[in-house]
Amino acid sequence: MNIYIWGTGRGAHAVLSCLKKDRCDILGFIDNNPEKQHTVFENSSVLPFEGISQDFDYIIISIIQYKTVLYQLGRMNFTDLSRVIVFYDEGCCGRKEYESILDAYLWKITLLEQKVADLETKLEIRVRNAGYEIADGIKKEKYQFPKLAYMEEAVYKIIHDKCSFVRYGDGEFEIMAGKEHPVFQKYQKELAERLREVLKADDERLLIGIADNYGCLDRFPADVADGIRLYMTDEIRKYHMSVLESDRIYYDAYMFKAFYPHRDREHTKQRIDFIKQIWNQRDVVIIEGDKTRAGYGNDLFDNAASLKRILAPTQNAFDMYEDILNAALCIDQSCLILVILGPAAEPLVYDLMRSGYQAVDIGQIDMDYEWYLAGAGFKVPIPDKYVSQLPPVEVRDLTDEAYNSQILKNLCEA
Repeated sequence: MNIYIWGTGRGAHAVLSCLKKDRCDILGFIDNNPEKQHTVFENSSVLPFEGISQDFDYIIISIIQYKTVLYQLGRMNFTDLSRVIVFYDEGCCGRKEYESILDAYLWKITLLEQKVADLETKLEIRVRNAGYEIADGIKKEKYQFPKLAYMEEAVYKIIHDKCSFVRYGDGEFEIMAGKEHPVFQKYQKELAERLREVLKADDERLLIGIADNYGCLDRFPADVADGIRLYMTDEIRKYHMSVLESDRIYYDAYMFKAFYPHRDREHTKQRIDFIKQIWNQRDVVIIEGDKTRAGYGNDLFDNAASLKRILAPTQNAFDMYEDILNAALCIDQSCLILVILGPAAEPLVYDLMRSGYQAVDIGQIDMDYEWYLAGAGFKVPIPDKYVSQLPPVEVRDLTDEAYNSQILKNLCEA
């Protein structure tokens, strides 16, 4: 039996432990990450899906979040799902036609162990975080919360008071704490110092956004809430409160994510339309990673008066910070500058504001909007765009003339 295994992580080892190796020939492994492709994993080649031989009997998907892979196969017009075994789908486990490939008993034990581990994790993080969620309603003195204003107030200030906006998420806090975290920006001491400087800036023209993760999580779906609980340890909370100011008003950084983090997804379009007022009939310049391509292929910025772009490295943009800033300072000051550069966005927005510009860090709004348009209800790969929240995939070059005509400067070109 000729098989490929999709994935090269912990799930792949689980598949190998259940595989009847005397009856199967592993043709190789499939992985979307370009850095893993054309390497060797468990003595077999790692290939992109497009590079595999079609002479196979089955592909075994070893990834726990397998829906993303099935979505990708659908987008690539691979319709023969009878040749796909989803290892972590209980509906596949133990089916008679797979008995010659996978040991049914070991397979069931593996899924049971994974389910128990997931339940233990959920129970642990929910119990650990419960006090904060309950205290958000009763405000006992044991618990500390930053002051957060409503999204509507932030949008009003951006539109009418021409305020600039920066967003601090887990990546920014991790870098300030001296840790490596975001896959798209390595830790640098200078960047950590700049992030602390902006966070402490006392300027009424600057609004600072932080994720509203500190108390009640009722507005989030269960998987998102559990992800927040997993991250918000007592140590993390203590650090956040040490760098945030108790008397300062912050704004919810989730305002630029209108779909995925919300339990109420019926009103996604209304939230998007509300945010789009920020650039309505404005001349907009987006400063973004060269593979980000915000608004490409959708209508997110169709209500802007005009749209231009400055392209910087998608990863480790802060390495070229001075070049990015100098390019931005050539923009007409009447333009609204939208920034999508990960943790490098905060100092850039701040420096531009001090130079007389209005700049807004909009983060992953385009990514979130694409997930809404896809209609799958979960995170999916986006063709022709870098998606930071999913395992890396190779992003193709664009030859679209309309998109290329928007580029004022590409700092990634030699």
